[in-house]
Amino acid sequence: MLLHDVQARVRIALTSTLTNEWGLFTPKTGTSAPSERSIAFHLGWYLRPMFDESWDMDCDYERSGAAREASLSYGDGVHRAPDLIVHRRGRLGPEDNLLLVMLSADFASDEDSPDFESVRRVQQRYGYRYGVWVDLQLREDGPEGRVRPRWQWSTLEEGAARPEPEPVYTAAELQSITSAIHLLYLG
Repeated sequence: MLLHDVQARVRIALTSTLTNEWGLFTPKTGTSAPSERSIAFHLGWYLRPMFDESWDMDCDYERSGAAREASLSYGDGVHRAPDLIVHRRGRLGPEDNLLLVMLSADFASDEDSPDFESVRRVQQRYGYRYGVWVDLQLREDGPEGRVRPRWQWSTLEEGAARPEPEPVYTAAELQSITSAIHLLYLG
């Protein structure tokens, strides 16, 4: 599977997550922000049907049964598993480890969030063909909330596909998505 194909599938799943689960992203749904794990669950829910049944989708998979390795350490020794992986359980190597996804709800305000280098370390350690860091950039701009997702992709062989994170959607696409959300949820 080519990088472009995987990107398109993740993009469609993210769009479905935003439009169908908008309540998860709005500040008025509770007193705390959604966790990356909650968002990853919904992203995986919409991503699952886009891959054939030979692929497994998990939020975490402990291959060795051992304690977390240093390669899963971010920042000041904080350990966090990948948010979502597409792989074949019980097998190793790039032919069976397709995609590693790590999410940041709001990278600017969370010191424990992963960054692109964290994604690369885990990708290289476990041999994931593709890795992506998605920074949703959730903000509380009014009662409906805002999301401005960026992502940065890498391949196992060549590293970063682009030197810097890029927007998932063009400004016009994001406007269209949020307009549709407002019609659905805000009347």
